[in-house]
Amino acid sequence: MSHAPALAAATLMLLLPGCALFPANGEVSKSVAATQDWLGTTAEADDGPTLKSARLEASIVTRPAHDERIRQHVWLELDESGLMAPDRRQRLNRSGFRVAVASGTTPWALQSLAREALAALRSTEGQASSNSPVNDRFAAMGPTFSVLENSKSLIEVQSQLDSAMLPLKELPELAVLRDQSGLRCVMEVSVKELTEDTVLLSVLPQIHIGANTTRFSISGAMEQLPVRQNIVPLYDQQFTVRLHTGDIVVIGQQRSETWNSGRLFFEPLTGSAATERLMMIRLAGIDQLKGKSDPSFRLGAYDKY
Repeated sequence: MSHAPALAAATLMLLLPGCALFPANGEVSKSVAATQDWLGTTAEADDGPTLKSARLEASIVTRPAHDERIRQHVWLELDESGLMAPDRRQRLNRSGFRVAVASGTTPWALQSLAREALAALRSTEGQASSNSPVNDRFAAMGPTFSVLENSKSLIEVQSQLDSAMLPLKELPELAVLRDQSGLRCVMEVSVKELTEDTVLLSVLPQIHIGANTTRFSISGAMEQLPVRQNIVPLYDQQFTVRLHTGDIVVIGQQRSETWNSGRLFFEPLTGSAATERLMMIRLAGIDQLKGKSDPSFRLGAYDKY
C-alpha cells in the first residue's frame, strides 16, 4: 500500500523515555563539595552511587497484512525456543503473541524492514538532511532511548483505534469496560540485572482505554491528581528475556483463526487495507551514570497519560 510508510512513521511514539535523573547522553558534571569534618579537616563529599542505564533502540514496522517478510521470512533466522520455558511460550502463542531474539548479525528481513520504517519516520519528522539535529536521536534500528535500572518506559504500538470496528467483547479484559473510546496498545518496557553487556528486559502489554480523566493517587507524602486513561495490564502476556549488547528482541503476532490480544496489538483490522505491525527493540549498550537522586522525584510516574 502506498500509504504504509506513513503509517509506519506515525506509529512509533516513545511516550516515556524512562525516568531520567541525568542527561540522556550519560554525561553528568562532577561537583565536589568541600566540607569540614568534626576534626576541622577538609573532605570531599561523596558524588553518590553509580547508576546503570540500558541504551535501547526501537522500531515499529507497518506493512500490508499479506507481506511475506513479516509472515514468514522475518522469523526464519530468529531464536524462539530458547528464550523461555515451553509452557510460557505456548501461553503467549495462544494469546496471539510471538517473541524471538536475533543475536549476532541482524537477519536481512529485519534489516530491510527497519530501514524502511526509519526512512519513513525521518521523513514524517521533517528531517531535511543528515545534518539536522533530529538525526542525533536515531540509530540503525530506530530512535534511541535510555531506561535506568529498575525503571520503565512506554512504547505505543497502536493509537486511537476505533472500538466500534473491533470485536472487543471477545476480550474479557475489555468487555466489561463501559467507556471503550481512545483505545491504544502500549508496551511497558522495564530493565533490571544490568551487567557490562547484558540486561534482563521485561515487556508488559498494556491497553490504554477510555477518556482522559482525573484519577486519584498518592506518592510519598504528596497527593496527586493525574489525568490519564484507564490502564489494563495484560499480566498473563508479560515476558522477560535476557539480551546481550547487539541482540534484538522481536515481538509480533502468532496467527490464529480466533480474535485475541495479539491480534489487537499487531493486526486489528481486516480487509484489503489491513496492515500488520512488528516491534523490534535492540540493546545498544549499557551506560554508567554518576550522581545523586532527587528525593522529591517520583519514580515511574505516568500521570500525563
